[in-house]
Amino acid sequence: MRSIRMAMVILWLTLTLTVALGSSVLKNKVQILERRLTSINTNIQKDIESIHVLKAEWSHYNTPERLRTLAQNQLALENAKPEQIINYSALQFNYEDSHTSNSRVNHKGLTTLVKAVKR
Repeated sequence: MRSIRMAMVILWLTLTLTVALGSSVLKNKVQILERRLTSINTNIQKDIESIHVLKAEWSHYNTPERLRTLAQNQLALENAKPEQIINYSALQFNYEDSHTSNSRVNHKGLTTLVKAVKR
């Protein structure tokens, strides 16, 4: 009877230590995961702030006034001249007779529609 009682005490003590050790390991894992979650949430918040900054920069850089100024300064575009505008009916297509107009065929078989004017 005494040995059975001693065995029960040892069994309960072992079970208690196992549960205590398991809960300690589980607690450490939970703490590690909580720190990782906090880090991930911090990174998400930083990314959201960066996205807000990038959207503000995008809005600033794409304002029509700024783009117009950049285009005028960098591209040096000029207004179209009347002699640069042609009627659609003036275009020559491949099925038309190329010998009757003032066009010529280049080495790739493409027809030149408008001659460049030297200045």
